[in-house]
Amino acid sequence: MAVTLTLTDKKPVVANIWLFTFAPSRPLEWTAGQFIKVELPHDHPDAEGTKRFFTIASAPADGTVQIATRITHSSFKQALTKLQVGDTLNIVDLPAGDFVWPTSPTRPLVYAAQGIGITPVRSMLRQRLAERQLIPATLVYANLAPGIPFADELTEWGSHPEFTLHQIGKPITAATLNELIPHLTNALIYVTGPKSLAELLMPPYNLPVSSIKHDQFPNYATGDY
Repeated sequence: MAVTLTLTDKKPVVANIWLFTFAPSRPLEWTAGQFIKVELPHDHPDAEGTKRFFTIASAPADGTVQIATRITHSSFKQALTKLQVGDTLNIVDLPAGDFVWPTSPTRPLVYAAQGIGITPVRSMLRQRLAERQLIPATLVYANLAPGIPFADELTEWGSHPEFTLHQIGKPITAATLNELIPHLTNALIYVTGPKSLAELLMPPYNLPVSSIKHDQFPNYATGDY
């Protein structure tokens, strides 16, 4: 049976980032951090078309599906902003992806996120806290555009003693991570943003491929983060 998403709320987060909240037409199962593919038919779609992948910004415990995105001039994003409460999106592919909190982590967890790339981290941490679980992780968050998305939540996460937050105003590099994170070579590193930090796999770091999980945001240029 097809699943649709009905808009229940939309609001600005900061600058040109908006948060859209949807109710699924039937219960939808997913793991915090996963992405979804949706379709929004609209007049005169541009070359990017009517379908998009989005990381679900909410947690399963929230009971809603949230999409947080930076609004660009694409026909899809412009059509998205015109949605009114009660309008719907079609789900093309059900939630999927392995960019999720590990079941039994044996290494320190490091999240490296830039701008709107915070959404999968937000989903995971919201779910952990909803389940009254600890959030033993380090987040290095780079915000290059005016305004900080979900600033109140960042502050709240930072109040947990087992959680470490580093906020920086420049792109995240391997050298930056190495400087901020003690024993980086022992960590499992989740990277969410426009670059894979592939330099971590090369000298002088030489991390194994298994140490890095990458969540590339399709259709996003570096400036859109």
